[in-house]
Amino acid sequence: PLVAIGHAQRADAAEVARNPRARSAVLRIAARRQEAA
Repeated sequence: PLVAIGHAQRADAAEVARNPRARSAVLRIAARRQEAA
């Protein structure tokens, strides 16, 4: 599970690098992931 989270975070970082406007959505998704964990 921790490895999968690491991969997801790296994918999120890559997405933000491509599209800075996606940052707020990525942060919301990350918050939801932490709540589910």
